[in-house]
Amino acid sequence: MAVKRKRIELSDQQVFEQYIQNENNSTYNFTNMFIWAGDGFITYGLTEGCLVLFFQGKKQPLSASYPVGKGDKRAAVLSVSSFLEKQGFRPVFRNLSDYMVQELEVMFPGCFEFVEDRNTADYIYETEKMITLSGKKLHAKRNHFNYFKNNYSYEYKTLTQADMPACMSLFDAWVAEKGGEEDMTASRNAAVKLLEHFDDLPVRGGGIYLDGKLSAFSIGEPVSEDTALIHVEFALDYRGLFNVINSEFCAHEWTNFKYVNREEDMGLPGLRQTKLAYRPAYLLEKFNAVQVKPL
Repeated sequence: MAVKRKRIELSDQQVFEQYIQNENNSTYNFTNMFIWAGDGFITYGLTEGCLVLFFQGKKQPLSASYPVGKGDKRAAVLSVSSFLEKQGFRPVFRNLSDYMVQELEVMFPGCFEFVEDRNTADYIYETEKMITLSGKKLHAKRNHFNYFKNNYSYEYKTLTQADMPACMSLFDAWVAEKGGEEDMTASRNAAVKLLEHFDDLPVRGGGIYLDGKLSAFSIGEPVSEDTALIHVEFALDYRGLFNVINSEFCAHEWTNFKYVNREEDMGLPGLRQTKLAYRPAYLLEKFNAVQVKPL
């Protein structure tokens, strides 16, 4: 079956839902793909009863995700591999979870080289630990949390679409606080799409208000029976505020989920240090499968 790439539109949400269920890997999530699709950087196609994502950027050759769905995955891999070769690219399948690696190797023994991509590994945390910040290893985080609670009077509020303009203003203020970081265009475009379509997506939001003004917010969604995925989290420069929004959001929205997935660190040293400091329960490792032999 020929593969046809398609831009990801809001109306495609129902299509994705047919193929992706109970998946903790943040790559295989409609909201993420929709908000980060950019100007065709992420597209998708259907082949052999499966859904496949395609990735392409200025410095990233065209590649694909692992086929997902209940169709014929072996036939889908063959279809996508042929498609990539005809486009002039070496077949590469990106962001595979461990079980996807195992499936692919069984279907095509010795045909792929699997390379771990540490920069895309998802950080998975125990929800209870995010709420309580208990234990010696989280002592520093708990100190910041307590400092904020002891020095500021705040209110937590579950957010609605009506709160999204305030969230956008907070995002811009956060960027300004950080010195107007270079090339935040993609991040801002993703934030705009998420906030504009808050009611259209299966997401929940929570905010911290100081003196009636939104000062921190977080947005996430359930992705499996035991895991929620956190898409964004922003806070103004108050000591402990990030710790508080993280804890309160989990306490109010995610107590029915054992884990929260706070996504990858993108290879940024500061972000990696911060995510590791929260002591993840485990890293959801991701691999790139590079085709080294004909299928």
